[in-house]
Amino acid sequence: MLRLGDTVFPLIFMSDGTHLSNCAGEHNEWHVFMTIGKRSSKICQMPSTHTIVMVALLPCAIKNRTISHKQLDEQRPTKQEVLNKALQRVLQPLTVKQHSSAITGHYNVLCADGNFRRCKPVALAWLADCPEYCNLYHLERHVCIRCECSQNELGDQVTPDKQHPQRDCKLYKMLSNANTKAADAGLSLCHVHWGFNVFQHIPRVMSNLPKPDFLHTMQMGVLDYLRRWIFHLMRKHERLDEFHAIWLSVPAYHDLTAKKIAYEDVSEQHGQERREICRYLHGVVTQSLRGESPAQSPIFNHEIECTQALLE
Repeated sequence: MLRLGDTVFPLIFMSDGTHLSNCAGEHNEWHVFMTIGKRSSKICQMPSTHTIVMVALLPCAIKNRTISHKQLDEQRPTKQEVLNKALQRVLQPLTVKQHSSAITGHYNVLCADGNFRRCKPVALAWLADCPEYCNLYHLERHVCIRCECSQNELGDQVTPDKQHPQRDCKLYKMLSNANTKAADAGLSLCHVHWGFNVFQHIPRVMSNLPKPDFLHTMQMGVLDYLRRWIFHLMRKHERLDEFHAIWLSVPAYHDLTAKKIAYEDVSEQHGQERREICRYLHGVVTQSLRGESPAQSPIFNHEIECTQALLE
């Protein structure tokens, strides 16, 4: 409970796994950044003010392609445990297990004006993409991070109700601590992995903590729209086979990888693959629309300009 004169510190966290190199082995880094809410936009947008700071560098397991899938499955609980122990150190002042003040108490904080104030830090938001939320919250892949809707309802605007309850950290914590077959079945029904999760010990509604990564979501949405539009265009003008042939003929160059399957058959794209697609999709579309008739020329030129505008 807040009292007169107390100050709330809304903390906003951001995390994203970064792929560093393919040439000298697969090196990855997983950064966690933090900022404080209620700041002026003029201050936040100035790099010299350092309003966003890195608070942790989470451990990333080295990928070993020589081990079997069975060994990978056996290592997955250990990786999750190491990840949560690292996050527990970072979020220690917010967890009820380590600090009882996370719910009722406060901290005396030296503020910028030189005065001490009774402050209460509160986790307001965590910005990440959907696969990262699944890793942070021990969820299975391709599930909703806000409610327990079915996979065929993903992408629909579902109102939380009895059929689509919001994700309940207290329930998952109780089932994980029970460690029984019935509890494991309940977690599996909710698409949640068994084990300790640091977010279950933070006094915050789990479904309200994730906030969408707008840049990542917009890029995925634009590419998905552009992909469907290109296929409709190529089928309409009977140039889909030529498009696939040019797509598969693009050679590997520098940090670009040669494509082994047609663009239409790609079901899932990672960040690096999306960046590569943005670099040469315009060229593939341009080459596929060459040799047009005089009547098709203004239509194809307009479609090439639209493709370039969306990719830029």
